[in-house]
Amino acid sequence: MKNARLFIYFAAGILFALPGISIAQEEDRAGLDFFEAKIRPMLVSHCYECHSAGAAAKKKLKGGLYLDSREGSLAGGESGPAVVPGNPDESLLVSALKHEGFEMPPKGKLPDEIIGHFVKWIELGAPDPRDGQTVAATSSINIDEGKKHWAFQPLADVAVPETGDEDWGRTDIDAYIRARQLDAGVSPNAIASPRTLIRRAYFDLIGLPPTPEQVSSFVQAADQDLSAAYTAMIDELLASEHYGERWGRHWLDIARFAESNGYAFDGDRPNAWHYRDFVIKALNSDVPYDEFIRLQLAGDLLTDRNVQTTDQSNAAIYNLAATGFLVAGPYTTQQTQKERERSRYEQLDDIVSTMGTSLLGITIGCARCHSHKFDPVPQHDYYRLIANFAEVGFDNTAITTNPEDFSKQTADFNAAHNPLVKARSDYEANELPGIFDTWLETTLANEIETPVGVTLGNWQHAGPFAAENYDTALSTAFPPESGVDLQATYKDGTIKWTAHAEWKDGEFTSVLDETIGAHYLHRLVTSDVDKSIAVRLRADDGMRIWLNGEEVPEDKLLPDSEQDHKVAELNLKTGENSVLIKLVNAGGPCRFLFLAMAKKETTLTGIGNWHHLGPFTEANHDAAFNKVYETEKHVDLTATYNEGELKWVEQPDWTDATAHNDKLTGNNCANFLYRTIESDRPRHVALSLGSDDGIKVWVNGKEVLNKKVARNDAAKDQEKVNIQLGSGTNHILIKIANGGGKTGFYFESTLIDTPDDVKTILAIEREKWDNKQQNRMTQWHHGFDFQWLALNKEVVLHDAVRPAPAQSSIFAAKVKGTSYQFGEDTYKVYHLRRGNSDNKLEQANPGYLQVLMNSDLQEQQWLANADDPDNPKGGRAAIADWLTDVEHGAGHLLARVMVNRIWYHHFGRGIVATPSDFGTRGEMPSHPALLDWLATELIKNQWRLKPIHKLIMTSAVYMQDTEITGSGEKLDPENFLLWRRTPRRLEAEIIRDSLLSVSGTLDKNMFGKGSLDQNQTRRSVYFTVKRGQLIPMLTLFDAPDAMQGIATREQSTVAPQALAMLNSPIIRGMATKFAARVRPNAETSIDQAIDSAYQIAIGRPASDSEKTTMFDFIERQKSLRAEKDNAEELAVQDFCQLILCLNEFLYIE
Repeated sequence: MKNARLFIYFAAGILFALPGISIAQEEDRAGLDFFEAKIRPMLVSHCYECHSAGAAAKKKLKGGLYLDSREGSLAGGESGPAVVPGNPDESLLVSALKHEGFEMPPKGKLPDEIIGHFVKWIELGAPDPRDGQTVAATSSINIDEGKKHWAFQPLADVAVPETGDEDWGRTDIDAYIRARQLDAGVSPNAIASPRTLIRRAYFDLIGLPPTPEQVSSFVQAADQDLSAAYTAMIDELLASEHYGERWGRHWLDIARFAESNGYAFDGDRPNAWHYRDFVIKALNSDVPYDEFIRLQLAGDLLTDRNVQTTDQSNAAIYNLAATGFLVAGPYTTQQTQKERERSRYEQLDDIVSTMGTSLLGITIGCARCHSHKFDPVPQHDYYRLIANFAEVGFDNTAITTNPEDFSKQTADFNAAHNPLVKARSDYEANELPGIFDTWLETTLANEIETPVGVTLGNWQHAGPFAAENYDTALSTAFPPESGVDLQATYKDGTIKWTAHAEWKDGEFTSVLDETIGAHYLHRLVTSDVDKSIAVRLRADDGMRIWLNGEEVPEDKLLPDSEQDHKVAELNLKTGENSVLIKLVNAGGPCRFLFLAMAKKETTLTGIGNWHHLGPFTEANHDAAFNKVYETEKHVDLTATYNEGELKWVEQPDWTDATAHNDKLTGNNCANFLYRTIESDRPRHVALSLGSDDGIKVWVNGKEVLNKKVARNDAAKDQEKVNIQLGSGTNHILIKIANGGGKTGFYFESTLIDTPDDVKTILAIEREKWDNKQQNRMTQWHHGFDFQWLALNKEVVLHDAVRPAPAQSSIFAAKVKGTSYQFGEDTYKVYHLRRGNSDNKLEQANPGYLQVLMNSDLQEQQWLANADDPDNPKGGRAAIADWLTDVEHGAGHLLARVMVNRIWYHHFGRGIVATPSDFGTRGEMPSHPALLDWLATELIKNQWRLKPIHKLIMTSAVYMQDTEITGSGEKLDPENFLLWRRTPRRLEAEIIRDSLLSVSGTLDKNMFGKGSLDQNQTRRSVYFTVKRGQLIPMLTLFDAPDAMQGIATREQSTVAPQALAMLNSPIIRGMATKFAARVRPNAETSIDQAIDSAYQIAIGRPASDSEKTTMFDFIERQKSLRAEKDNAEELAVQDFCQLILCLNEFLYIE
């Protein structure tokens, strides 16, 4: 029990403590919110420039004071603590902000309101979420020491070694390789056979097997002069258009190219394929590598999108597509508002990390949260580097693809269109003004329409009848209410009836008296027959009205569309009618308005019968809705359509205000309805419309409604539109487009008043209209003017065929394009503490890696704009210059990394075995002098890559055989010294392309949009790379997932690979086509088919033993299917599939 009691007391203690904890948590949260909203932005904007780790890195730190962390603020600088929580008077930061002694910021004192925020923050205890110690960006990294690392040093001027072995070497490359071999006592291989060399070269350069004819031709030429024949073959392959497809695949791996966003939703990027095509074209044309890089970083900045020629169009597409490199990374669309800023920094990190590994062989991304632990990359440099890409977003940019054709089409269109526009303009200039004036006079008269057969007498006035207050005046029945006697006098003769002929109806008239009380107005209204009229009324204060001695109830005084007006309906009798009005004044001016009007019509008359035409059947609903039929251009009730099958039919029984869901027929079709409406004057009409499905409406040739929808039934008020009818015959045309099932329509019309904005303008003298009012009235008049509508219809109909440019949309980088939006900081970069976007320091300025800058001017050397010194270059344009600057920038490393990649893909191992990591944790180069020599050769050759390929591929080290030598196996078993050629398995794409090639089904069409169809027969580089739907066969053979750049693919050997080659229906289908190729008919012998298969698939004839073995295999397979008529055909297919599974087919020596 004792323990139980202790538990109860303890639990009670917790319960009693909870409210206090909750309050503290709320106070802490409020304080931190205050810091984030009021304090941090001011520190970033006004303090970090001189008091932060970034300032220290730039040697601009003032007074030893760091204000970019909680600890730095509390510790203060040389003068003492900057912030004393709870005590603003003792906080030096406050006195400095007030410019009492110290002056912060030095450029000028902050507003008192902001200083007050700092005082309040310190009074709250200076809550501050910024944790961690303030560390200057370079405090743990010695840049000068870092520059001593071999990769960051300038290219060495190395002499080609003298080896004395003239028999083996063919190029200077061999001297570097042989020198190391001689030092180790290793002997290299002899040159491989011509058949091996051609197969090796074809797969290395174009990724396709040579044909038997190409092999035979080369072997014959090599027998005469191997060196000349081999060099000519290399030149031919480097000139092949398929070279770019092969080597483009390598680059696309590095660039993490894909055509979807990745992650859960994996949204498609349907125009991203342009980047793949750019890479292929650039490599085929041997674009200098420095230009290749410059375009990928800043191609959009170098592009004029206003193209006038096809050449300009192709150049614009090419340049824009290049920037697909920047935006190829994954992009999540699943994040909350709070996560967007973090996602933006991840997007920038993807760009810079990919740039670092692919171009410089440095893992720059490791410096996001802290200075790099192994390489001389301070965190400060990381954020300066990503600041170069601060404005980068993505977009699908459209470029006109054939501007000359579009220009001609536009000229032809304008030649026909301009006369139509001119005819309308001439009418507007010459005839319309007079017509408008007449219309305006008529409209003004109609707006104040006096009832026909009604005569209004002059007003008589009696008053004022004074009262103590407004309520008394309103309720007191003064004598005139008992009966009007125009001869009578009141109040001892001081009040009598007085005529006022000058008081005009429709004007706000003053009775010129400010007495609190009542005034009475009387007039006689004579009517030729019993009729109802409407009167518009207004008074400053109160009003009552009597007709023939009967008061009009207050609830009959209805609000009018005019402000503060009332409308009452008066039922006149034949002859004279007495109208008495009581005005009640609460003081001040006493005014009234009276306007007699004809009672407004609400029912539209003159409506003709419906005529129906249809159905016109199309392929689908969209086609039926969008197609412009002849009747949309001109209604001819006598015309027939569809070879006489369709004609207009009058439908007198189709009544309005009824849903007709059983009158129209047809699926994926259009039906038309037409009628006329006769109107004696301009009218404003409200239409209630319904449709099943889509609907278009024209009034007098002007389209007033266009709604493509899908519905189950037509009903009232599905659509509402107000139309204008002119004086005379008006034409109504309706199009109902149906997708499927039943179809129908609804139509109902109601007369409505003139729009309020038009009324307001009409009430103003025309001379006082401003341009906006004049334009509104002109536009309003157009709706009634048949001649203008007819001229405008011709313009609109012709405008519908205005040529549109053929355009290509390119998924590319764009300045301030699509990105994660989170306010004004979206396109800014800040230094972040520990990589946390919630913990910003000062804004980062564009800069580069200090370890790769050898100029006293640092980044200003590349950012400076010689043509416009006041406006530095954009970050991306300048960073491309830095990257390719061999003398002062990163050009030497850029060249080293690229020639090492080329070497890697030719030999299966780079001179640096870690091709994307040249840092201190990467491998040392096996042949450093050769690496620098190759990099120097690349630069000497204007950065062109094809000469480097040729240098490598014409070397003896490349051309040597695969035999194992005794010295090599003993002294260098891993072949680091390259004494033999190591066989390598083909990559996934090349395996598939080879299968297509030998089966005779390869479609060699290049470029354009790819496909996810595994059965498509184009080269594998044209598969759409959808991150969430990769091609199974390619991934089986180690194709990457494209979530990040890959320099070296894994090469697995797993059972599913063999099983797929044996059992896949796709492989079997190719084997079947291969069999049909080697044995097209029974006249071809089995021996011939076997030899042909070897020649096509492996590039050599079958040996006698192979022929015997394969013949026996075919016979055995044939016997297993003895009951089938095509047993031999199936057996040959089995043999062909077996050939496709041979290591000799899948591996290249």
